[in-house]
Amino acid sequence: MCGRGGLDFDWRTVWRYLSLAGDPPDGGERRLNVAPSTRSRDGIDWRALPAVRSVAGDRRVDPLVWPLVPYWLKGDLPKFSTANCRSEADTPFAETVTGKPTFRNAWKRGQRCVILLSWFYEWDQRTRPRQPWRVFPAEAPILTLAGLWERSPTDEDTMLESCTIVTTQPNALLRDIGHHRSPVLLDDGSIGAWLEGTDAEAQAVVRPPPDGALRAHPVTTRVNNPHYQEEDLLEVADGG
Repeated sequence: MCGRGGLDFDWRTVWRYLSLAGDPPDGGERRLNVAPSTRSRDGIDWRALPAVRSVAGDRRVDPLVWPLVPYWLKGDLPKFSTANCRSEADTPFAETVTGKPTFRNAWKRGQRCVILLSWFYEWDQRTRPRQPWRVFPAEAPILTLAGLWERSPTDEDTMLESCTIVTTQPNALLRDIGHHRSPVLLDDGSIGAWLEGTDAEAQAVVRPPPDGALRAHPVTTRVNNPHYQEEDLLEVADGG
């Protein structure tokens, strides 16, 4: 799965890489340890990821709450995991997703998005304690991941917009670090198919990342604390 990530980029780089129209906003994003929204004593700690959506033929970047909040929950955080929408091997994605009530509406309405991350964290399932790894693009300036988004009405008569990351089978790198899932990584040729293509064109890009598209190194176990944001998260852990 992909349940933790990091952001470290300026908006000019994003606009240039994705060929977005108009001028980028000033500044950028820098959050070294981003987890899905959680409940606390004070309510819900909402967290969002930047995502590209196609609206009336124009692509724009919007902050979308992570994880996906189904429309029937009326803006409340799910008690079950919706950070990822899992595809299944040897099964068309359209068939898999329509069997998942949480994500079915978003797919049927064509509510597909491209979620932006600079890297994501995965944990080696074979080690005790589990060793975290930071996984980042080998060459691209940012990760562009397939996602679905949803609207959920709130008690305040507003719409909460949220997202989930589509996952698939791992590539060789992720298998080597002991992980069994991977986010769907999009490139220049598949972003358009996912955002604006037919269902058949979109599901055709749900596949493991190419070998060589990603790199990874072990990081400190301090990343296990979702509130930890220090610079050593970017360093190679001892023994890496």
